[in-house]
Amino acid sequence: MYIITMAVVLRKKPVTIYLQEIKYLMFQKMAKEQNRKAAELVRDAMDEYIQNHSAQKKCLDSWEPLSLGGLKSGAQDWLSKDYHDEMLGSSF
Repeated sequence: MYIITMAVVLRKKPVTIYLQEIKYLMFQKMAKEQNRKAAELVRDAMDEYIQNHSAQKKCLDSWEPLSLGGLKSGAQDWLSKDYHDEMLGSSF
């Protein structure tokens, strides 16, 4: 049996983005206030976006409740105390 593993190379890829000059100046100011480089803030923002918008995010906290509709007519019989006592008495 062979086990094949792949190593992920984590190298930085230069990219070019276009944005409004005023937004970039504000971004540079924020970076300077945090004593960081603007590129570092961009990388952090991209990481955060990927984490929050990834299709792989499938934890139970992110699921919305699903309604399957109401009770069918006559379903109240299933909810009677006698039925509960019978079910709980036989199994538990």
